[in-house]
Amino acid sequence: MKKIALITSLVFLVTACSIKEPRVAFGKKCEVNDNKITYSYVWIYDKTNGLPATPEQCAALEKEAKKK
Repeated sequence: MKKIALITSLVFLVTACSIKEPRVAFGKKCEVNDNKITYSYVWIYDKTNGLPATPEQCAALEKEAKKK
């Protein structure tokens, strides 16, 4: 029952996006833009543009945590 609820909620989430060809990626990935680091375990992205976040960019997050 939990799997059906999860699949149904993912379908509603993906269909509600304004992205033309949505895809979902799981796993910790980070994106670095200027001084901002964005990380997440769930990414919704456009298939034609690709996912800008990668696990390799998470090294910047670890360096930032060590500075503090």
